Amino acid sequence: MKKLSYILTFVFIIVTGCTSKTLDEKLATELILEKNKYPRVVDHDIFCGDPSHAYTIFKSGLVEKGFVKVLQSKKFGDTTSFISFTIAAKPYLQPTPKDDKISKIQRVKVADEEFGAIKEIRMMSSGNKAIVEYTTIRRKNIFAAAMKNGLKDTLNHEVYFIQSDGGWQLLDKKSEIDFLSF
Repeated sequence: MKKLSYILTFVFIIVTGCTSKTLDEKLATELILEKNKYPRVVDHDIFCGDPSHAYTIFKSGLVEKGFVKVLQSKKFGDTTSFISFTIAAKPYLQPTPKDDKISKIQRVKVADEEFGAIKEIRMMSSGNKAIVEYTTIRRKNIFAAAMKNGLKDTLNHEVYFIQSDGGWQLLDKKSEIDFLSF
């Protein structure tokens, strides 16, 4: 029985000694990748029955490149879409909910968002909370031209970490005030 208490004490010391007291870049990156599942697809909804979207698509150059077809005009009462997609666009078409399809909305892939780098790790004075700033990089494809306001190449993100008995955890999206009172 005495040996068992020594073994348990030894195991406890090893386990508590191996947990990271401070949040380092490697651990933060692992937790961010696990929680946010990078790389991920950035998509955009194209309203195929909307003449203003048809105009944006027409001006984007996708018609000349053979990815879409745009009707220049249609008769009153005609229910066909202004925008239709060719076979070349198939790799960029995303699954669209049934309700959106009824409304003639097609979801398309415009970019892949990948994890960039950790910019800064700010530890709180308590030592068990941290704010991490990181960047993501967007790899645009041909359909990024369909977005009216464009698409940024890099994005800055801020996430909150808290240390518990199980180690560091990435918190769900919270305001900074909620985080500080947590």
